Amino acid sequence: MILGSAALARVLQAAGADRAAQRVLAAGVLVAAATDVVVFVAAQRALGGLEAAQALAFAAATALGALATVRAARGAALHWRVGAVLFLLLLAYALRAGVLSLLVGQGDWPAALAILPSTAAGAAVLLAGGALFAASTQPWAAQGEQRWVAAAAFALLYSLALRLVYLGQLELTPQEAYYWNFARHLDIGYLDHPPLVAWLIAASTALGGGEFWVRLPAVASSLVAIYFVVRLARDVGGASLAARSALLATLLPFFFGIGAMMTPDAPLTAAWAAALYFLYRALLRDEHRAWLGAGAAIGAGMLAKYTMILVPLAVLAFMIVDARARRALLSPGPWAGALLALALFSPVVLWNVQHDWASFTFQGARRLATESKTFGLHLFAVFLLLVVTPWGIVGLFRGWARARPAASGEAVDRRAARFLALFVLVPLLPLAVTSVWTETKFHWTGPVWLAALPLMAVTFAVSARPARIDRPLAASWPPLLAALLSLYALLLFYYPVYGIGGLHAHHRYVETGWRELRAQVQQIEDRVAQETSRRPAVIGLDKHNMASQMAYYDPRGDGYRDTASRNIVFDEDALMYEFWFSPRDFAGRDLLLVACRREQIEDARLPARAQRLGPVEVLAAAGGRRECYARVLYGFTPATP
Repeated sequence: MILGSAALARVLQAAGADRAAQRVLAAGVLVAAATDVVVFVAAQRALGGLEAAQALAFAAATALGALATVRAARGAALHWRVGAVLFLLLLAYALRAGVLSLLVGQGDWPAALAILPSTAAGAAVLLAGGALFAASTQPWAAQGEQRWVAAAAFALLYSLALRLVYLGQLELTPQEAYYWNFARHLDIGYLDHPPLVAWLIAASTALGGGEFWVRLPAVASSLVAIYFVVRLARDVGGASLAARSALLATLLPFFFGIGAMMTPDAPLTAAWAAALYFLYRALLRDEHRAWLGAGAAIGAGMLAKYTMILVPLAVLAFMIVDARARRALLSPGPWAGALLALALFSPVVLWNVQHDWASFTFQGARRLATESKTFGLHLFAVFLLLVVTPWGIVGLFRGWARARPAASGEAVDRRAARFLALFVLVPLLPLAVTSVWTETKFHWTGPVWLAALPLMAVTFAVSARPARIDRPLAASWPPLLAALLSLYALLLFYYPVYGIGGLHAHHRYVETGWRELRAQVQQIEDRVAQETSRRPAVIGLDKHNMASQMAYYDPRGDGYRDTASRNIVFDEDALMYEFWFSPRDFAGRDLLLVACRREQIEDARLPARAQRLGPVEVLAAAGGRRECYARVLYGFTPATP
């Protein structure tokens, strides 16, 4: 799509480009956009497939756009950064392809029409990003701290656009489908998590159906977290530190991930970030009203995940080491905040009272029990590196080391650095200790690193008295963050929708093809209903993944009512399915059993639960890349309690 020259100039000026960059970028992008549209229409008619046509068109547009840019740049003193150009081309390609697949696949647009807004999306990325990163009359290092603000805005807006375009095109992970089932069985508490994730999904899906609406609260939670990170970092070190912290909160692996997948970690992270900001205002700025904000944030976080209890623990630790903060205990603020947090958390307490403390036992005593030890400290260390990258770990300690007295002019003074460091190290300690004898997971420490972001952001710049590591660390942050954003765009979004060179293999946890598998199950379900004049219930034979996906992708739309898990036929753990369904609920019914492990579908205990068993039927899942199995159990007889 060819944009008007006035509109192009406004886009480029907003990005900070000078006149020379405006002229060069406008020429190259206009030629590329026109080429993209023309070649795509021709290739799509000739090849038929969307993927090949759009890839060929983008390649042609890139080549001709590059030629036009070179011609327009003659005589202009521009510093071209080839790495930045390649980075922007990849970002533009991923977003453009996502808009195209969204409009054609879900909007039913004709491909020849859908390419117009798709090309416009790619052009916008190249224009704004090119003005910021790829071409200028002076090198990046000489352009001033305000460029960090522009870079943070670019990263945030691009990440947001990427999510909004792709999240409705990607099938739910089993865990997301499980939480969607929470929302279909609304309550004030659940066995394995507090209820906030269910409440948010229920509110969002009341506005619309599909994966996009399930995940929309995750996007909103990510934006809330970034907002409070910015406010905290601005208080700690000013606008420049806030912009750099926003970049980290947008692009480090954990923080990007919580905005793309709807789990309890998304609202937990938002509440944690809010709590840090209000606690900083209360403890370091002596703002008594901030205690109410902290209490509300902690209460909301406890409604998301019990890990939030580590934040009050850090508050106590800071009060122990900071005499000025201890004086706050003599005021009503902390106590009012604590009461507010308890009031917000009270529905979960009530649910536990009604269910023999099941959730507290599940998440507390059972997880802390040492009878069946599973050493996980090595994984805990590895996961720390994955959550925030090794750069984040080094940045935390270098940022702490560079803290100086408040009058020194450094970005972070010592008292603020002590606050931030304690709110990282104190919550990490119990998680590290328990990993010695119990399992640990990648995402558990994620929110803890919110307090470290301003300290990491300090290391984007070189101090007046730099250590040996400061210069290479500062120089490596921009390429690291650019590489991360490129990987997210390509591997997390483009690849699951289009594949790369025909390859579509996935890790089992994010495997696609659930809708396809459920359609095959539906065919068997309809056949059994025709044979027996009654519809069978669907039973997944793993803990909860299969049942959750079968319920979500049920084409009737009400699968959550009678899609259950393995506790129906076996005396085995099925988490919340044990609360939603009892074997007695299905007595005498026909059950359609579904599993992706053959030994589950051929379990020797099944004949005792049936009047008769049908044959094992093989289902082709994920485009034939894996096999699953189905079997009809006629006349279910529950086991004697």
